[in-house]
Amino acid sequence: MNTLEKLELLKENCNDQTELDRILGQLLSVILTRHHQKLSIYNSDIEKFEQKYKLNSQDFETQFNSGKLGDEIDFFEWFSLCQLRKDILEKISKLQQAV
Repeated sequence: MNTLEKLELLKENCNDQTELDRILGQLLSVILTRHHQKLSIYNSDIEKFEQKYKLNSQDFETQFNSGKLGDEIDFFEWFSLCQLRKDILEKISKLQQAV
């Protein structure tokens, strides 16, 4: 049974809409907590690069995207972390609206 089928089954078998909303809210809260933990790790790792290169991430991304920084592996890792952080922040924002 796939996820959508499971959700449909839950909907069919939970007669109380309030109870269903509570259950889904709890699940979303767990996911939100996990995303906050990931964000903390990303922020910590990004901060290390910012300190190492004495450059904030916004300026780094501008320079990286324009090709001014070269092909050092640290820059690719840093850029990837910035992208992961943006993605997780979007997810957190959506989850916070739903919870």
